[in-house]
Amino acid sequence: MRVSIGRSAGWTVFVAAAGAAAAANLVAWLWLHAYGSGAAVAAAFAGALAAAVCGMWARRRACPGDLAWDGALWCWREVAGEARVALDFDAWLLLRFSPVQGRREWIAVSRSTTVGPWAALRAALYSRRPADPVDAPPA
Repeated sequence: MRVSIGRSAGWTVFVAAAGAAAAANLVAWLWLHAYGSGAAVAAAFAGALAAAVCGMWARRRACPGDLAWDGALWCWREVAGEARVALDFDAWLLLRFSPVQGRREWIAVSRSTTVGPWAALRAALYSRRPADPVDAPPA
């Protein structure tokens, strides 16, 4: 099974909002402890700046590619590895792809930007792997 995954605007917005909220929270906390008032303006500025930076980072990292399953291994952009569901919101998934060699990647997948069988992709992601410990003989 092979699906083509496109860029997800929802993922970019989510990362930008999460970064903005974290930055605004930190700045407001620091400002309140340092000066006691006026935290709203500083937090809003920090949140807007963080949203822009996080949005650009998420857009640059969320490159389209093909995700394939051969029954034993996943392949993301022609690199073999293991794909696991980290977050599942039905029409939107966040996958953790761990290649056999190299750095782990996060793949944002949405039903609207995926070309291929969505139900088959979800079934393959949740199916038991051949090397799962449940299948191993007792020691």
